[in-house]
Amino acid sequence: MSEEKATVPRLQKDRAEKKLEGCRDVFADISNVLIFEKPLIQEDQLRDGPTETIYKADDAARYREQRRDVAKYVENMGIQMMFIGMENQSKTDRDMAIRVMGYDYASYRSQMDAGAQRYPVITAVLYFGDQEWDVGTSLKELMDIPEELEHKFVDYRINLIDVPRLPKSVRAKLRSDFRVIADYFAEKSGAEDQSRSERTLKHPVEVADFFRAFSGDKRFSETMEVVAEMEKEGREVRMCDLFDKAEARGRREGRIEGHAEGRVEGRAEGRIEERARIISAMRRKWDKQLSAAEAAEALELDEAEVREVYDLIERNPGLSDLEIAKALVQEEYK
Repeated sequence: MSEEKATVPRLQKDRAEKKLEGCRDVFADISNVLIFEKPLIQEDQLRDGPTETIYKADDAARYREQRRDVAKYVENMGIQMMFIGMENQSKTDRDMAIRVMGYDYASYRSQMDAGAQRYPVITAVLYFGDQEWDVGTSLKELMDIPEELEHKFVDYRINLIDVPRLPKSVRAKLRSDFRVIADYFAEKSGAEDQSRSERTLKHPVEVADFFRAFSGDKRFSETMEVVAEMEKEGREVRMCDLFDKAEARGRREGRIEGHAEGRVEGRAEGRIEERARIISAMRRKWDKQLSAAEAAEALELDEAEVREVYDLIERNPGLSDLEIAKALVQEEYK
């Protein structure tokens, strides 16, 4: 992790990223698909590695510490084959190559100090930012090197994974819950239309926590409790379940907040946003060819309300969810 300001939202994102990526199947999936681009490791070969190292800067009288986000050893029959680190970034960092070089040096140094057999250290930077990474990925790009020195300069390059802009063909190879994360960021960046996967989640609580941290939507906090209970009961949790439950909770909360609005205009604006979220959930059921009765039961809505929206969607295929919501709310306030 770079030295971004440690705000509460940033810390929440750090924890959420680490919890999910720390799952061995997710870590192996990211490694095989996004780092090596071939199936090199199995999840049962992974063992947690150290994330903290201490170093003494040349110009400092005290020791400093640096922390990796997630790190694991890859072992085969008890023999360490490599060490993989993953660093998460939500903002670009022009000095990332220097930071990664420090992490990697510390890992190699520990091998030397332990007198252990040497093995490769590989670090990947998972970037989740809205804008493309445009600050370079190597030491060479940080400085102006005289031409006569270039042949002596030893460069250092990071393995950058730009998650929001991963091609669909690459994301399709992911088999772990990280697939829904990659799809979410592709949708968030506007690269693809929003959809809700029917994929069954292996780590639903960790995925819900991830969405809570990155969306800033508090509804996912309570959704996590429901999901944890479902998981405890042995029930499957799908990606679409997370959003349906959050939206259902948002509908109930939106109604309570609506009664507290002091002005009709304010109520109407809040109602439009609320209805648009509900209509979005209905449209997903309609796209899956669920009947109005089935959708009403799944979303905890009145069947007549669902039928009305189904009819509008069918008769006006070009209208967006927001446009339908505005039309319905305008009728309410006439």
